[in-house]
Amino acid sequence: MGAMFSSRWTLAMKTVGLTGTIYLPENVSKTKELALVREGAVLRHHGTDVEETETKARQMALEEGIDFISPYNDMDVMTGQGTIGKEILEDLPDVDAVFVPVGGGGLIAGIAAYIKALKTTAKVVGCQPAHSAVMAKSVEAGRILDLPSLDTLSDGTAGGVEEGSITFPICQQCVDDWVLVEEDVISDAIYFMMAEHHKIVEGAAGVAIGAFLKTAQKYHGKSVAIISCGANISMEKIKKIIELRQQ
Repeated sequence: MGAMFSSRWTLAMKTVGLTGTIYLPENVSKTKELALVREGAVLRHHGTDVEETETKARQMALEEGIDFISPYNDMDVMTGQGTIGKEILEDLPDVDAVFVPVGGGGLIAGIAAYIKALKTTAKVVGCQPAHSAVMAKSVEAGRILDLPSLDTLSDGTAGGVEEGSITFPICQQCVDDWVLVEEDVISDAIYFMMAEHHKIVEGAAGVAIGAFLKTAQKYHGKSVAIISCGANISMEKIKKIIELRQQ
């Protein structure tokens, strides 16, 4: 089994008794990599953009005659992530808007497809770092674009979108709005969560939180859900965020 990186894949493989190789970009966060190693994952590295990494993983899976699982461009993966939308509507049936961090679009496509099927009035907001906004710009252009990505705190959403991805048409049809978030806003959102809520969140979560803070006035008095999708951030980045805020 070949797959892109996530500790969820390692847990899933352990649960069902399978072995597999997880492909990582060469510039992956060391914090995330070490978490995978601790779980016993077998890792390979290729490229500096997740689209390059996924292409290589697909190629190796084909050559070695094993199954490939995409982190986003897979119906079962997208369906599983859509259960978050189910939980939101169960807990917040009157929700007005849902803010979701976006990379390849699997998370938001699953959530948006479910929510829009049951509550068309709820707004689904796609949140991307301005330094890597491939999906948002592709939706705007009406086709998947091949765009470069700059360094971003939101490494979990950075990179391109695979040509022909099943997530793209769903993002076109079901996502109501897109918010691009600058690096200082992502940093401020991470600091805000530490200072006000005593929670550590990673850059991808900071994108969704920052997108809401950036547009909060628009949602005054509304019921809003924000997907805070992880806490895999290094101490070095946290230290830098705190130092910058205190200057």
